[in-house]
Amino acid sequence: MATFVSICLPAFNGADWIAEAIDSALAQTHDEFELVVVDNHSSDGTRDVVESYDDERIRLIVNDLTFDAPANHNVAVRAARGALVKFLHHDDRLAPTCLERMVPVFEQASSVGLVFSRREVLVDLADAGAVAWKERYATVHEPLGRLGRVNPGPALLARYVSGLGGPLLPNWIGEPSSVMVRMSALDHTGLFTTRMRQSWDVELWLRIMASWDVGFVDEPLAHYRYHPASLTQANARGNEDWLDLAWLYEGLLATDELGGALDVVRRHRRRETARLPRRAAGRVARRRGIGSLGRYTLYRAGRALGRRPALHG
Repeated sequence: MATFVSICLPAFNGADWIAEAIDSALAQTHDEFELVVVDNHSSDGTRDVVESYDDERIRLIVNDLTFDAPANHNVAVRAARGALVKFLHHDDRLAPTCLERMVPVFEQASSVGLVFSRREVLVDLADAGAVAWKERYATVHEPLGRLGRVNPGPALLARYVSGLGGPLLPNWIGEPSSVMVRMSALDHTGLFTTRMRQSWDVELWLRIMASWDVGFVDEPLAHYRYHPASLTQANARGNEDWLDLAWLYEGLLATDELGGALDVVRRHRRRETARLPRRAAGRVARRRGIGSLGRYTLYRAGRALGRRPALHG
């Protein structure tokens, strides 16, 4: 009997694109799946689009209020009935063979907790900035080195961690629509952290790597849509993710299986802690229109406090 998969589609104000996402899910060549759609209390016609489908494979959950994105993803995962969970965002699409190509990797090795693939980036060709972004980030996994069908997770984690330490958090796996995870891995590792604003998916992938092997399918099995209305772009405009790196290091340090990467993560966390006053000052300055002298004053005031951030609160 084929492995049953839950395609989890967390949606918020996605009426313009969600039909494409749903159609791509229903077109899967792997027959054993359900589609769990969680409408995050949208204010547009997202719910109406979903309810227009008459397909018993679709289960719709509507939140009574709007959660942050990671919490909404967790609602979908908790509702899932499958042994495997495939993520799909409302503005993305899956290739018809996505499940067919990913599921056998899990079946091949019970040690595999996560499988990801290449993805195609969808952009408005009239948007020069979007085209440039696609050219830069069309392939994200190359820093992980040469990947096989099944790869030792702790080794990939060590490689990933060695590439951290700077002011930016690289994403070498891809967006959730490129990823499938084993439900028992989530039971063991935990779900998405709700403390982070942008890179909560990367944080979970790294925690899974600490305990599980990682599969890779060298084919574009998902289509990621890059556009100005995306959550990624909104967070970037508001600098909402300024604490994400600090939270990521805290999450890794709470992982029992961190092994040889422990000392490296500790060094990264100390470096990031030292950066936080400058990050906070810059964020306040941008919001209040403070000039360079004001930013410097805020930075010195933050450094003078001599306090480490209370990240465990």
